[in-house]
Amino acid sequence: MKKDARSEFDLVLFDCDGTLVDSEVVVADAWSQYVERYGVTLTAQEALQQFRGTSMKLCLARIEELHGAPLPAVFEQELRGVMTEMLSERLQPINGALEMVQALSVPFCLASNAPRAKIELCLKVTGMLSYFAGRIFSAYDVQKWKPDPTLFLHAAASLGVPSHRCAVVEDSLPGIQAGLAAGMTVFALQPEDHILDLPEGVHVIRELAELPGRLHPVA
Repeated sequence: MKKDARSEFDLVLFDCDGTLVDSEVVVADAWSQYVERYGVTLTAQEALQQFRGTSMKLCLARIEELHGAPLPAVFEQELRGVMTEMLSERLQPINGALEMVQALSVPFCLASNAPRAKIELCLKVTGMLSYFAGRIFSAYDVQKWKPDPTLFLHAAASLGVPSHRCAVVEDSLPGIQAGLAAGMTVFALQPEDHILDLPEGVHVIRELAELPGRLHPVA
Protein backbone atom coordinates (compact mmCIF):
# COMPACT_ATOMS: atom_id res chain seq x y z
CA MET A 1 0.00 0.00 0.00
CA LYS A 2 1.83 3.09 -1.28
CA LYS A 3 1.33 6.44 0.39
CA ASP A 4 -0.09 9.12 -1.92
CA ALA A 5 2.14 12.19 -1.62
CA ARG A 6 -0.75 14.45 -2.67
CA SER A 7 -2.97 13.48 0.25
CA GLU A 8 -3.33 15.63 3.35
CA PHE A 9 -3.73 12.41 5.37
CA ASP A 10 -1.27 9.69 6.34
CA LEU A 11 -3.91 7.20 7.52
CA VAL A 12 -7.58 6.45 6.93
CA LEU A 13 -9.40 4.62 9.72
CA PHE A 14 -12.48 2.74 8.57
CA ASP A 15 -15.33 1.48 10.68
CA CYS A 16 -16.58 -1.95 9.58
CA ASP A 17 -20.31 -2.48 10.12
CA GLY A 18 -22.37 -0.19 7.91
CA THR A 19 -19.25 1.44 6.46
CA LEU A 20 -17.45 -1.37 4.63
CA VAL A 21 -19.91 -4.24 5.03
CA ASP A 22 -23.70 -4.16 4.91
CA SER A 23 -24.00 -6.11 8.15
CA GLU A 24 -26.28 -3.95 10.24
CA VAL A 25 -29.53 -5.13 8.63
CA VAL A 26 -28.42 -8.77 8.95
CA VAL A 27 -27.44 -8.31 12.59
CA ALA A 28 -30.72 -6.51 13.31
CA ASP A 29 -32.59 -9.53 11.93
CA ALA A 30 -30.52 -11.79 14.19
CA TRP A 31 -31.41 -9.71 17.24
CA SER A 32 -35.10 -9.71 16.35
CA GLN A 33 -35.27 -13.46 15.80
CA TYR A 34 -33.15 -14.46 18.78
CA VAL A 35 -34.80 -12.34 21.48
CA GLU A 36 -38.15 -13.91 20.66
CA ARG A 37 -36.87 -16.94 22.61
CA TYR A 38 -36.98 -14.76 25.72
CA GLY A 39 -40.42 -13.33 25.08
CA VAL A 40 -39.04 -10.00 23.88
CA THR A 41 -40.68 -8.37 20.88
CA LEU A 42 -38.16 -6.30 18.93
CA THR A 43 -38.51 -5.70 15.23
CA ALA A 44 -35.44 -5.65 13.00
CA GLN A 45 -36.10 -1.97 12.31
CA GLU A 46 -36.20 -1.19 16.04
CA ALA A 47 -32.99 -3.14 16.58
CA LEU A 48 -31.32 -1.24 13.75
CA GLN A 49 -32.37 2.13 15.13
CA GLN A 50 -31.46 1.39 18.75
CA PHE A 51 -28.27 -0.65 18.30
CA ARG A 52 -26.49 0.94 15.31
CA GLY A 53 -22.90 1.68 16.36
CA THR A 54 -23.66 0.74 20.00
CA SER A 55 -21.54 -1.53 22.17
CA MET A 56 -22.82 -5.04 22.90
CA LYS A 57 -22.90 -4.19 26.62
CA LEU A 58 -25.43 -1.42 26.09
CA CYS A 59 -27.47 -3.57 23.68
CA LEU A 60 -27.67 -6.36 26.25
CA ALA A 61 -28.72 -3.89 28.92
CA ARG A 62 -31.59 -2.77 26.68
CA ILE A 63 -32.74 -6.35 26.13
CA GLU A 64 -32.60 -7.03 29.87
CA GLU A 65 -34.77 -3.96 30.38
CA LEU A 66 -37.32 -5.26 27.87
CA HIS A 67 -37.08 -8.79 29.28
CA GLY A 68 -37.60 -7.56 32.82
CA ALA A 69 -35.01 -9.93 34.27
CA PRO A 70 -31.28 -10.74 33.97
CA LEU A 71 -30.29 -12.62 30.84
CA PRO A 72 -28.64 -16.06 31.15
CA ALA A 73 -24.88 -16.33 30.82
CA VAL A 74 -25.18 -18.10 27.44
CA PHE A 75 -27.25 -15.32 25.86
CA GLU A 76 -24.42 -13.42 24.18
CA GLN A 77 -22.60 -16.56 23.02
CA GLU A 78 -25.74 -18.02 21.46
CA LEU A 79 -26.70 -14.68 19.90
CA ARG A 80 -23.27 -14.35 18.31
CA GLY A 81 -23.68 -17.87 16.93
CA VAL A 82 -26.92 -16.82 15.23
CA MET A 83 -25.22 -13.68 13.91
CA THR A 84 -22.26 -15.65 12.54
CA GLU A 85 -24.54 -18.04 10.68
CA MET A 86 -26.63 -15.27 9.16
CA LEU A 87 -23.61 -13.12 8.23
CA SER A 88 -21.90 -16.09 6.57
CA GLU A 89 -24.99 -16.68 4.43
CA ARG A 90 -26.18 -13.16 3.65
CA LEU A 91 -23.44 -10.56 4.11
CA GLN A 92 -22.56 -8.24 1.23
CA PRO A 93 -20.02 -5.41 1.02
CA ILE A 94 -21.24 -1.83 1.05
CA ASN A 95 -21.54 -0.64 -2.53
CA GLY A 96 -18.09 0.23 -3.87
CA ALA A 97 -16.17 -0.92 -0.76
CA LEU A 98 -14.07 -3.63 -2.40
CA GLU A 99 -13.19 -1.45 -5.38
CA MET A 100 -12.22 1.41 -3.06
CA VAL A 101 -9.82 -0.59 -0.86
CA GLN A 102 -8.27 -2.09 -3.98
CA ALA A 103 -7.58 1.36 -5.40
CA LEU A 104 -6.93 3.54 -2.34
CA SER A 105 -3.34 4.74 -2.20
CA VAL A 106 -3.47 6.36 1.25
CA PRO A 107 -2.57 3.85 4.01
CA PHE A 108 -5.64 2.58 5.84
CA CYS A 109 -6.75 0.39 8.72
CA LEU A 110 -9.96 -0.80 10.36
CA ALA A 111 -11.11 0.18 13.86
CA SER A 112 -14.39 -1.35 15.01
CA ASN A 113 -16.45 -1.81 18.17
CA ALA A 114 -16.98 -5.45 17.15
CA PRO A 115 -14.94 -8.43 18.37
CA ARG A 116 -12.00 -9.38 16.17
CA ALA A 117 -13.58 -12.70 15.16
CA LYS A 118 -16.66 -10.92 13.80
CA ILE A 119 -14.57 -8.30 12.00
CA GLU A 120 -12.46 -10.96 10.30
CA LEU A 121 -15.54 -12.98 9.36
CA CYS A 122 -17.17 -9.95 7.75
CA LEU A 123 -14.04 -9.05 5.81
CA LYS A 124 -13.48 -12.64 4.72
CA VAL A 125 -17.05 -13.14 3.47
CA THR A 126 -16.86 -9.89 1.47
CA GLY A 127 -13.38 -10.48 0.04
CA MET A 128 -11.61 -7.67 1.90
CA LEU A 129 -9.67 -9.47 4.63
CA SER A 130 -6.32 -9.48 2.83
CA TYR A 131 -6.41 -5.69 2.38
CA PHE A 132 -6.48 -5.16 6.16
CA ALA A 133 -3.92 -7.77 7.19
CA GLY A 134 -2.09 -6.56 10.30
CA ARG A 135 -4.23 -3.42 10.44
CA ILE A 136 -7.36 -4.54 12.30
CA PHE A 137 -8.14 -2.93 15.65
CA SER A 138 -11.02 -4.04 17.88
CA ALA A 139 -12.50 -2.16 20.82
CA TYR A 140 -12.24 -5.44 22.72
CA ASP A 141 -8.43 -5.07 22.52
CA VAL A 142 -8.51 -1.81 24.48
CA GLN A 143 -11.76 -2.38 26.42
CA LYS A 144 -13.09 1.01 25.31
CA TRP A 145 -15.94 1.42 22.86
CA LYS A 146 -16.97 4.30 20.63
CA PRO A 147 -17.96 7.07 21.25
CA ASP A 148 -14.87 6.90 23.46
CA PRO A 149 -11.92 7.93 21.21
CA THR A 150 -9.46 5.43 22.74
CA LEU A 151 -9.75 2.89 19.93
CA PHE A 152 -8.99 5.42 17.20
CA LEU A 153 -6.11 6.89 19.19
CA HIS A 154 -4.72 3.40 19.82
CA ALA A 155 -4.90 2.47 16.14
CA ALA A 156 -3.20 5.68 15.03
CA ALA A 157 -0.47 5.38 17.65
CA SER A 158 0.15 1.74 16.74
CA LEU A 159 0.76 2.79 13.14
CA GLY A 160 2.81 5.85 14.10
CA VAL A 161 0.45 8.50 12.73
CA PRO A 162 -0.54 11.65 14.68
CA SER A 163 -4.27 12.29 15.06
CA HIS A 164 -4.36 15.42 12.94
CA ARG A 165 -3.05 13.42 9.97
CA CYS A 166 -5.85 10.85 10.24
CA ALA A 167 -9.19 10.61 8.48
CA VAL A 168 -12.03 8.54 9.95
CA VAL A 169 -14.80 7.03 7.82
CA GLU A 170 -17.92 6.18 9.83
CA ASP A 171 -21.65 5.70 9.38
CA SER A 172 -22.91 5.84 12.99
CA LEU A 173 -23.13 8.71 15.46
CA PRO A 174 -21.00 7.00 18.17
CA GLY A 175 -18.21 6.45 15.64
CA ILE A 176 -18.46 9.99 14.32
CA GLN A 177 -18.29 11.35 17.88
CA ALA A 178 -15.25 9.15 18.60
CA GLY A 179 -13.43 10.44 15.53
CA LEU A 180 -14.07 14.06 16.46
CA ALA A 181 -13.02 13.44 20.07
CA ALA A 182 -9.77 11.91 18.78
CA GLY A 183 -8.99 15.11 16.88
CA MET A 184 -9.32 13.44 13.49
CA THR A 185 -11.07 14.55 10.31
CA VAL A 186 -14.35 12.68 10.02
CA PHE A 187 -16.12 11.60 6.85
CA ALA A 188 -19.68 10.40 7.49
CA LEU A 189 -21.04 7.88 5.01
CA GLN A 190 -24.64 9.03 4.73
CA PRO A 191 -26.63 7.45 1.90
CA GLU A 192 -29.92 9.14 1.08
CA ASP A 193 -31.81 6.61 3.23
CA HIS A 194 -29.55 7.05 6.27
CA ILE A 195 -29.12 10.70 7.21
CA LEU A 196 -28.10 11.70 10.74
CA ASP A 197 -28.16 15.04 12.51
CA LEU A 198 -24.40 15.48 12.34
CA PRO A 199 -22.08 17.50 14.58
CA GLU A 200 -20.42 20.55 13.10
CA GLY A 201 -17.25 19.94 11.09
CA VAL A 202 -18.16 16.50 9.75
CA HIS A 203 -17.69 15.89 6.01
CA VAL A 204 -20.51 13.99 4.31
CA ILE A 205 -20.08 11.43 1.55
CA ARG A 206 -23.05 9.71 -0.06
CA GLU A 207 -21.07 6.72 -1.33
CA LEU A 208 -17.59 5.29 -0.82
CA ALA A 209 -16.58 6.07 -4.39
CA GLU A 210 -16.44 9.74 -3.35
CA LEU A 211 -13.82 9.16 -0.67
CA PRO A 212 -10.54 9.00 -2.67
CA GLY A 213 -11.21 12.39 -4.23
CA ARG A 214 -12.09 13.90 -0.86
CA LEU A 215 -8.82 12.85 0.77
CA HIS A 216 -6.86 15.41 -1.20
CA PRO A 217 -6.72 19.17 -0.65
CA VAL A 218 -8.60 21.37 -3.11
CA ALA A 219 -6.19 22.96 -5.56
